[in-house]
Amino acid sequence: MQGQNQERWRELCARAAVEQDAEKLLKLTEEIVRLLDEKQDRISRRNRAATRKTDQIQTPLREKK
Repeated sequence: MQGQNQERWRELCARAAVEQDAEKLLKLTEEIVRLLDEKQDRISRRNRAATRKTDQIQTPLREKK
């Protein structure tokens, strides 16, 4: 799925680069932004998950007093 989005993103950018109609250009850019937002969400979720795992590993065990 992610590979398809990357291919779609590139296709939309190529079309937007030559589009002369303002309404069509707006629709293309809206779709590009949507795809980029989805990608950012995936990256953020992955980073949060990695941070949680790292925190669990690096949290020192407290000594009992």
